[in-house]
Amino acid sequence: MPLLAAPAALMGIGLFRLVPRLLSRTPASGSRLLIVADSASHPAVKELVQSPSPEWQAVAIVTKDSRQLNHTVLGVPVVGLADSLAHWLKVADADGVAFVFLSDPSLEDRKLFNICLEASLPLFILPATEDWFHRQRGSRLRQLSADDLVGRTHRELEVEQARGDVTGKTVLVTGAAGSIGSELSRMLAGLQPRRLVLVDNNESGLFDIAEELRMDMSMDIREALVSVVDREPMLQLFADERPDIVFHAAAYKHVPMLEAHPAQAVITNVVGTQNTLRCAEAVGVKRFVLISTDKAVGLQSVMGCTKRVCEQMILGWQGPMTCWAVRFGNVVGSRGSVVPLFERQIVQGGPVTITHPDMTRYMMTIREAVALVIRTLTVAKPRHVYMLDMGEPIKIVALAEALVRARGLRPGADIEIVYTGLRPGERLHEELLGPEEGSRPTDHPAIMEVVSPNTFSPADLEWTVTRLEKLAHEGRADDLVRALKAAAGSPPMERAEEPRVERRRDPRKVGDES
Repeated sequence: MPLLAAPAALMGIGLFRLVPRLLSRTPASGSRLLIVADSASHPAVKELVQSPSPEWQAVAIVTKDSRQLNHTVLGVPVVGLADSLAHWLKVADADGVAFVFLSDPSLEDRKLFNICLEASLPLFILPATEDWFHRQRGSRLRQLSADDLVGRTHRELEVEQARGDVTGKTVLVTGAAGSIGSELSRMLAGLQPRRLVLVDNNESGLFDIAEELRMDMSMDIREALVSVVDREPMLQLFADERPDIVFHAAAYKHVPMLEAHPAQAVITNVVGTQNTLRCAEAVGVKRFVLISTDKAVGLQSVMGCTKRVCEQMILGWQGPMTCWAVRFGNVVGSRGSVVPLFERQIVQGGPVTITHPDMTRYMMTIREAVALVIRTLTVAKPRHVYMLDMGEPIKIVALAEALVRARGLRPGADIEIVYTGLRPGERLHEELLGPEEGSRPTDHPAIMEVVSPNTFSPADLEWTVTRLEKLAHEGRADDLVRALKAAAGSPPMERAEEPRVERRRDPRKVGDES
């Protein structure tokens, strides 16, 4: 053996004997935690080892960087490569796994998630080190979320490409207190508009998002406690603020609930959208973006039909204002999403309730959906509908089981899964395009243009919306649902059914979904 190789050989033998001993030691406190990191030298790894949570104690590190093998981080050994994670889970006798990434999880990272899920080990993600200063003392680990499991790409950097369209402009967001509207407001605020106007009738939610943005951003934030169904206050608001761009996110969206309350669905979603469009036109808004949904395709639910009528307003719009609609599927973690419900049910010990074992949904994260909506500012054309790339549909039961396993529990054993049956208005599978629709690419690979027929003339559409509003105010629920589905289904309704009526000037106030 060459003389220079002797020290290296001795070190290798020593580490070979030392690693099993280090791994077999019982941690001073808490359960045994295996850290999986892009780099063992990441500051978050060192901080986790140095300041463990009360519940967990790091016993070993697995890295993606082969140069770091056989090193230690403050006494915790770097035992192997992430490619062999299943092996090291057994060797370390880990009770849980924490992932530390330098960037968003990749497809390979999600394969590592699945290895841990198959082992029924709880999974955690460490936030970026700079976020720790904003957290309370205690555990810095967050549980693996549905955002991580869905595996959609975070697109915040793409929002920067729309900066020139937003910076220095007055931007108004309706439904700003809702899950979509609030995230939309956060991202828009980062693009430095001259003024950001937040519109909602949810007083507490509106206060919260406005104060959050004022704390983090140095810009003019205006909140308006107004319902989109009240035309006169909306018109006064638009006249006062004179927005350049409007994002219309205010809508009711809970499918089964709206089956039982079609009048509220029509007044808020349809009449509210018409009011907002007219107010925007009256004050010279340059661009108007309608947030739509894949449920506008199937026309099975009241909610979907209301959104399809709103899309028809966009397709048939005539005037100098550039307006378009953006259609996407379920958003993970938004209000009405199954994910928060599943998480609450798991915390309570179950059961987790799912409507049908075969149900699937297209899903994306809130951040990705909102980022792409903002990105349409750079690619959209007037009077068009766009849809976002939703990837492959996800089986809801598989998502629920993954959330259970991510907490170290066993589906069906520790947490029962119960099937409750489809609710009114629900479908087993959603579609992204209707039978008479097609699609074609835009300049952005994740944004597709929907080739959708416009079967309404402006006069027909005006008459249709007026009639729907009249039926809603008269409480004629059955007639309203029939008329709504006829309006959404393509051919305009025959005007001979009822004489044309004047539009009510003081519609009954119904809150926006926020």
